[in-house]
Amino acid sequence: MSGVFEIVAQARRKNKLKRELIDNEKKVRDNRKRVDLLENLLDYIKPEMTHDEIVGIVKNMKADYEDRVDDHIIKSAEISKERREISRRIRELTEADKQVLQGKRK
Repeated sequence: MSGVFEIVAQARRKNKLKRELIDNEKKVRDNRKRVDLLENLLDYIKPEMTHDEIVGIVKNMKADYEDRVDDHIIKSAEISKERREISRRIRELTEADKQVLQGKRK
């Protein structure tokens, strides 16, 4: 019986490590994007620019990223809706198959 508990414990640990790995990969990706953003910002800023010009660049970049966030939120909602529709359709098909099988048994 202790072997079963060990198997369950190891499986749970494996799943936890998988989630941690995915989370860590997201953090690496996000930080790489931040590095790219700062490199892009350095490319735009020139020594002769005024403070207002620099602030304008930052505000434009911020607006662009806010628009992208909104686009991703919308896309996530569309994907979630499609997933729910697929789940509903699978339930309907499964239920129909059950009814066909029950009808054949009678």
